[in-house]
Amino acid sequence: MTNAPHTHDKAEGRTRRIAYVAMLVSLAFALSWIETLIPLPVSFPGVKLGLANVCVLIALYLFDTRTAFLLMVVKVIIAALLFGSLFSLLYGGAGSLLAVLGMWLLKHSDRVNIVAISVSAAVLHNIGQLCIAALIAHTVLLFMNLPILMIAACITGSITGSVAAAVLKALGRMPAGSAR
Repeated sequence: MTNAPHTHDKAEGRTRRIAYVAMLVSLAFALSWIETLIPLPVSFPGVKLGLANVCVLIALYLFDTRTAFLLMVVKVIIAALLFGSLFSLLYGGAGSLLAVLGMWLLKHSDRVNIVAISVSAAVLHNIGQLCIAALIAHTVLLFMNLPILMIAACITGSITGSVAAAVLKALGRMPAGSAR
């Protein structure tokens, strides 16, 4: 019977984690939808705000890379099914895979803050999308779009990283040195 409180605490912690992740998935879905309603000042293929990535960054810092990856997968699938197509699933999947790999690598560095991680993830996401587009179109000429996509990634990645940092700071969960 002495294990009962410990078991209860463990179950409560697991339930709390599931609830937080479900809220992040719901918020990512809502932000993906809101993003479709916001006209961008730049009409260029592949450029988008990436608002739902705030949720992925928060998951990365509140939980772990595995949770962030699962959230990213769910986000990509939901967005493709509701707002996109099979191609958006391919592009988003490839870009997201590279982005999460980059976040995982960079998060373990004491020298890289959350905004830099977000910018790097946005850059990697665009590179992943371009790779899929080049494979589908059978041409590397699509990489001529890389400079514009990198500029957009730096801007949008800075925005999403700053928002994620502000949320984590408000939650009291920002790691030391991450808000530089």
